[in-house]
Amino acid sequence: MSMKTLCLATVQAIPEALATIEREARRLLLPQPGVRQIALSGVVRHIPTDYIANDKPYGGAVADADHIGAVLDLHLDSPAVGAALVASPAWVQFLQAIAPAARVLFSLDSEANVPVPLRGRSAQGGFRRWLLLTRKAATPEAFREGWFVRHADLVKRLPRLDGYVQNLVSARFDAQGRPATYEALPIDGIAEVCYADEAAMNESYASNERLPLKDDGAELNARVSTVLIDGQVLK
Repeated sequence: MSMKTLCLATVQAIPEALATIEREARRLLLPQPGVRQIALSGVVRHIPTDYIANDKPYGGAVADADHIGAVLDLHLDSPAVGAALVASPAWVQFLQAIAPAARVLFSLDSEANVPVPLRGRSAQGGFRRWLLLTRKAATPEAFREGWFVRHADLVKRLPRLDGYVQNLVSARFDAQGRPATYEALPIDGIAEVCYADEAAMNESYASNERLPLKDDGAELNARVSTVLIDGQVLK
């Protein structure tokens, strides 16, 4: 499935901003051809990168990730649908309508791989450990192989897991929607590790199964931005 992810800084308090974004997404984006569904999540909190050894001043994937207050995922029939959508009057109207509540930091196009199907509340949004990944591998192909195969197999062993989605980034855009270079937005993937709630996540990450996953993450990624989000699917 093709996906366009908008990373948003919230101008208002997150609950009020989410209400505005939801209303305008339902009104202007959901009716557009080829839009299957939209997932809207608010940030519960940002957490420090806890397993990447990095000698650079900033440890996350990109500095703007620290300002994310909401995430809007548009699930689309194809990348062509996404291109047509952002060129439409409805898209311009949507961005104008949410401006008092939120502004776009950057956006990402990606294709989803689902090693662990969503279940329970996660199938309708729910609580997630959401990570922006910057690869350590020299090539996107090497990153994809390590992430989709070796790392996914380790994630599958985590207890209490309610789903795992890997979104391999194919295109990057700045705050104005202009194509961005990899150097400007060095994000290779979006990982969604899904749980019933934060307590289930904490139990899972305290397990012995977490240890090899932590080590493999340090081999796979040069930098990571980690955010806890909670949201819903709009249909």
